[in-house]
Amino acid sequence: MKLYSFQGDPRSLGREYGKMLAGQVLKNLSILIWREGYEPLPRTDADFLAWVKTQEEIIGKNWPWLLEETHGVAEGAGVSYDDILLLNLRAWQYNVYGAPPVQSCSSLAVTLADGTVACAGALDDTVDYYCGPVRFIPEKGFRFITFPITGTGWGNRGINSAGLTLGESSQLLPGLNRKPDTINQDLAVWVILQTCATVDEVREFCRKYPFTLNLICTDVRGGVFCAHQTAAGLLETATETPCALTNHVIDDRLMYRLNQQGVTTFRESPTTRLRRGKLLDFAYRQNGKCTAEEVRALIADHEEGEPSAICPAGNIALTYANPQAEPGRFWIAQPRVTGNEEWVEFNV
Repeated sequence: MKLYSFQGDPRSLGREYGKMLAGQVLKNLSILIWREGYEPLPRTDADFLAWVKTQEEIIGKNWPWLLEETHGVAEGAGVSYDDILLLNLRAWQYNVYGAPPVQSCSSLAVTLADGTVACAGALDDTVDYYCGPVRFIPEKGFRFITFPITGTGWGNRGINSAGLTLGESSQLLPGLNRKPDTINQDLAVWVILQTCATVDEVREFCRKYPFTLNLICTDVRGGVFCAHQTAAGLLETATETPCALTNHVIDDRLMYRLNQQGVTTFRESPTTRLRRGKLLDFAYRQNGKCTAEEVRALIADHEEGEPSAICPAGNIALTYANPQAEPGRFWIAQPRVTGNEEWVEFNV
């Protein structure tokens, strides 16, 4: 399994990233931004242009290094800054902004027999927009390992050098009355991994910056943050183990609150409740009793295609981390890529 690694000031890091992976960047742009064979982006629509400008201004005001890195990726790949910016903003989903298609991602936080907290789960997608795990070593902030769509300054499942782990899964909330400063969830995760050391800092970030994503984070002290982060505000669901999130809202009261904020329907993937049920069944029986090996085996079991499998056919990567016991270590398996369930250990 190859781990790409990029470092330096924002522009240099981006340039190295864009140059090394230029072929995959061009492929993603052709599908997602240039839209060859698909409905083109509304590049002359006044509302679309205003949205792009507003998003760029929010990023520039709060995290200007992301724009510098965007310039660097464009230079390295030999494409325009505007196109890489649109890639970063998920512009191809402009009409459902903040609500990417629900797939089959899963996240679990559980206490092991030694009293430490582990975070594990699966990144799922049916398309090959990813280049595999990438280690980013920025000039300022924490270094981290994550899984961006190639060419973006995105975060996904990952761990940083402060011992913060992050698991995520997409959530559809059509009709939600978004706050005007809502940001792209993928950029938000990158910023969290680069700037946050503890779950308390993640919580404060989510309170300050609205975006839509299901999140489970743990830290080196054993802290746990489990929440439906939304474009209308934060809905926290747990602060201790065991907890699990997949691709649905887990509480009727929270659904009612979201309905009062405009959500019209609560769309779910067909496997989301079974997957969360499997994780919770294991976690409630084994919390405080299980081993790292047992957790990794749970995550990697494809169950011969059963809908409760945490590792479905479309899996991009499985991850496991326990920064309390293994500082800086991040375990990754890619059964779809490697043809087996071998776990590889990396150091952030």
